[in-house]
Amino acid sequence: MKTAQKLLASLLALSLAGCGKGGPANQTGSGDFQKNMHQSTTNNLRYVCETEDGIYFQDFDVFAYYLDKETKRVTILCGKPDCEHRDAACDAWFYTKCLWAYGGKIDFSNSDYIEINGRLVDYGNRLYSVDPDGTNRAVVQNLDFVPGGNTERERTDPIMHRGITYFTYSGILYTLPLGGGIEDAERIWGQELEADPSHSLISNQPRYTLWADGDTLYFMVNMPQADGTNRDTLFACDTDTKEVSQVWETPTAGEVGKWETTGVSVSQWYVTDGTVYFYLSGNGFWRSDLENGSTEKLAGITENPSAGSAIFTDEYLILMNDAPVNTASFASYGTRRTGGDTVYIYGMDGKFIKELSLEALYGRVDTITHCGLAFSTGRDVYFIADAGTQGGLVNGEVPHYRNLFLCCVNIDTGRITQIYNWQ
Repeated sequence: MKTAQKLLASLLALSLAGCGKGGPANQTGSGDFQKNMHQSTTNNLRYVCETEDGIYFQDFDVFAYYLDKETKRVTILCGKPDCEHRDAACDAWFYTKCLWAYGGKIDFSNSDYIEINGRLVDYGNRLYSVDPDGTNRAVVQNLDFVPGGNTERERTDPIMHRGITYFTYSGILYTLPLGGGIEDAERIWGQELEADPSHSLISNQPRYTLWADGDTLYFMVNMPQADGTNRDTLFACDTDTKEVSQVWETPTAGEVGKWETTGVSVSQWYVTDGTVYFYLSGNGFWRSDLENGSTEKLAGITENPSAGSAIFTDEYLILMNDAPVNTASFASYGTRRTGGDTVYIYGMDGKFIKELSLEALYGRVDTITHCGLAFSTGRDVYFIADAGTQGGLVNGEVPHYRNLFLCCVNIDTGRITQIYNWQ
């Protein structure tokens, strides 16, 4: 049985061989928001975008990488010779809250302090672009009305859709053409807040999750209810007229039955073609028509597994049999979960297609304790495997030594491929 230590050694050797190259120099990305790239809620591999030949992602720390979809190999997005990839001097240092490919560039946000003439200057949250190989970094636009101060304003991840940036500031949603000045930002929503021309910060602002599909911008907000509770509520905004309407809210247990976070939020959701698909861990897959409000449980969902995590594409509903746990586990990212050895594939109509076993991976690496879904593209489902170990008692706690690696499983063949040069 291959040990995690041997695996780590081989990965490190390959990683060193791949340093200093960056991605290809001639790729362009679609102007539409890439829904299938914005999936993971069970781990921190959340900032991902796709081009025709490859995938760009920021890892669990701050660095950006390019993954070739055909060879399944990764290179760090840095072209500087002899760079050690350790700090902000590296081209691949993104430290971002968004990532997208557009107009032949890779764009990302960054709100770090910048050292100028020996002193740190806070420029606030700004949008940057780089060439696909990580070179020629440039500021695209400012996303901060008042740079510096309370960072609570940055809680919502911005998105780009068809050349437009959507972002929040102090709990209010704005739209701004890519490259436009912050003074031209147009307020979309936040009617419960007083208009404030000074853009002063508030301490208890709503948390948004932004989404886009076709001519519609969607945003999910955890809205306070009359009984003192909160419920995730979905709004739709016409990108031409900027008209906003509430189109859906998290169902109640009386409507669909109980699940892990009954009445508060869904385990995962996905909007496409006027329909919201959602998964309720401990319950099943559902969909709601956003025009007429009809909701149905999708056919073919079984009670086994009863709980897990899900991701979606425009073609598939994808479920993994990992489940949340109440005690500390080896899962060192996001909500603590356990398990993750089977992936279930369903059509968008809920009909079961097949299951894909990950048992062979657990057999090769004997310290794997958990696998978590990340995203899916084409015929591949990508996931993170945790082969970390626990140490001895330190300050009353048992530390977890992270040892994560990226893999994918092919929907057609069930073959598991480890993504080399990243760990």
